[in-house]
Amino acid sequence: MTGLLRSVKRRWRQTVSTYITPTTGVITVKYETWRRNFLWQRLRLWSWLALLCLISFVIRDIYNFFSPLREFADIPKQLTQHTLLLNGAMLLSIIITILLHRTRFGRRHPGVLFLGLSWSISLGQQIFSTLKGFALPDILTWSLLFLGQATFMPVRWTLHLMSQMVLLIYYFGVNFALGFKVITPNNPEPIYNVTFLLYVFWLCAICNLGVYLYDRLQSREFQARKELEITNTKLKIAEAKYRSIFENAVEGIFQSTPEGRYITANPALARIFGFTTPEEIIDYFTDISSQLYVNPQRRTDFIHLIEEYGSISEFESQIYRRNSTEYNYEGEYRHIVWISEKAYAVRDRKGDILYYEGTIEDITKRKRAEEALQEQFDFLQVLIDTIPAPVYYQNAQGLYVGCNKSFETALGLKKAIIIGSTTSEIIPKELADKYHQADMSLFQKPGVQTYESSMLYADGKQHDVIFYKATYAKVDGTLGGLVGVILDISDRKRTEEALRVFFHAVSHDLRNPVLGTLMVLRNLLHGGIDNASPQSPIPVSRFILERMLQSGERQLNLINSLMEAHVSEIEGISLQLQPVNLYQVAEDAIADLQPTLTQNEATLTNQIKVDLPAVKGDSFQLWRVFSNLIGNSLKHNPPGLTITVDAKIDGGMICCTVADNGVGMTEQQCERLFDLYFRGTSVRSSLSLGLGLGLGLYLCRQIITAHGGEVSVKSSPNAGATFSFTLPVNGSVVP
Repeated sequence: MTGLLRSVKRRWRQTVSTYITPTTGVITVKYETWRRNFLWQRLRLWSWLALLCLISFVIRDIYNFFSPLREFADIPKQLTQHTLLLNGAMLLSIIITILLHRTRFGRRHPGVLFLGLSWSISLGQQIFSTLKGFALPDILTWSLLFLGQATFMPVRWTLHLMSQMVLLIYYFGVNFALGFKVITPNNPEPIYNVTFLLYVFWLCAICNLGVYLYDRLQSREFQARKELEITNTKLKIAEAKYRSIFENAVEGIFQSTPEGRYITANPALARIFGFTTPEEIIDYFTDISSQLYVNPQRRTDFIHLIEEYGSISEFESQIYRRNSTEYNYEGEYRHIVWISEKAYAVRDRKGDILYYEGTIEDITKRKRAEEALQEQFDFLQVLIDTIPAPVYYQNAQGLYVGCNKSFETALGLKKAIIIGSTTSEIIPKELADKYHQADMSLFQKPGVQTYESSMLYADGKQHDVIFYKATYAKVDGTLGGLVGVILDISDRKRTEEALRVFFHAVSHDLRNPVLGTLMVLRNLLHGGIDNASPQSPIPVSRFILERMLQSGERQLNLINSLMEAHVSEIEGISLQLQPVNLYQVAEDAIADLQPTLTQNEATLTNQIKVDLPAVKGDSFQLWRVFSNLIGNSLKHNPPGLTITVDAKIDGGMICCTVADNGVGMTEQQCERLFDLYFRGTSVRSSLSLGLGLGLGLYLCRQIITAHGGEVSVKSSPNAGATFSFTLPVNGSVVP
């Protein structure tokens, strides 16, 4: 039972939505909206007309009440007695419909009002007659109702059919079921006869068919009108779009005749030619070849190329542009600019040219940029050619695309042969393979590459060289190729070899005699101490022997430092890295320098914390750094100096400082303090406190750099000096 009720409810909703208040269907939503508005508007007119019609019948009934009419003689008294009541009920239903018509409900659901009003008029008398026990075939009311509705509201034929079917079903169904007959003055008659049925059938058929045909005609007309509106709208939009493109295009758009006149031009073309409006172009040019082109032959070339190829692209020419600053021989204001044309021929069915159509672009800036770029390229080529070292560049495929004069001279080949060649085509195979492998490695990991190798020069000798290479990228970010510079280091290699021989001689010819002398002096002193009292006489005074021993040790220190500086410069400093406690290293250096500190009446404070994180370094080399920095402060300042050693964590590094309150230095001295062989001007004793060749601070920088840190100094005259250096913490994370 529940399922049956749900099915009936669903069917009712479908019927109401389809026939009473339809929203979609074959007719478009726009037409349905129009049809609903049309029904709503005509319903108002029909309601007022029905009201006037009913009032006229009410007046008739009132007149009949006072002065009986002859036509009422054949009407049963049951009806004539209640005519006013029935007309009043219908009048009330019409007034209610008029009032509801003004509401939102009436505007949204005119079909409901249509059916309600139709049934209130047609079914009112039927229900009354049923209550009175007879049938009432009110042909007059039905005819006026159906014809009036079909005439004034010829849309939604389904509504008309529904209003008629409900009435006829009620009339025939109820009256037949109850066995009622039509009351007449003579004898009761059946509720229908053949003529009655034919009349009712054709009345309803004609009304519904008329409504249906009008509705279909109106629908087609509406659809055609809307499609025409849509088409016109699209045409207007397309026209406006293309007009906007035409008017606002950056490039000039034109149409020109084969005779040399412009028939169409856009504002951009006017600006390119120096005119104010496109109309001025059309009026001005009567012979494009002579009035526009600097070289009149260009118009002939323009036509010839289009005849041959059908269209042209990037047709570049110089033209005259109107200008307010220069006169030509004809008294016109114009100067020369560059344009690029794209055009094709528009032909008729016979193949004859109607006109040329295309675009024009002002390329003056581009031409000037190309000229400037060419000038810059020529300048760069001259600049590269003046570089004494060979310079070349290759693309990503390994082909040479440029070089300088030095590269040509080095290979003994002309640039025309080098350009477009590969390395293996101009360089011996064994060297070319080596260079190619290095290039491929650089292409795989773009960046900078430096390595030493050899190169066969045009003189037939292999030279020691250093290759400096770097990749470059294109505008889109892809690999473009590489640029290479070749530095001939043959002379440097020979110099280094000579230096190695020299230092070998220094090591053997100077260092060994000094060592021998020191051994003799130590033996003399130790022998005298062991075999005699301090007062025992020896061949040479003890004081002299001690001074000679000190001098020999200083000479040995100088020779060793000189050798070490050379080795560190050539080979770098060798480190034995391990976790190092800076506090202990500083304490060891201070302990070794204690006699010197006492001699110079200096006060030294070690503020490095014992629990400071360990650094990754070489303890011996770091001991040398502390010793050299403290010794440097003692050496360059008067007695009574105060020195402070400290270290703090700064990010992933530990920053160590050695500060004093001495005489300080100038900014120029600070800038050169760590240079090789630089010596300060305030040295109190050249050799008494350490190295005398300016190697100490230089070696400090070499040691700290080898550890991955940096060393610096801050000082000013009479304000002391603070030496700082950084060291990496042992491990990647600072505690």
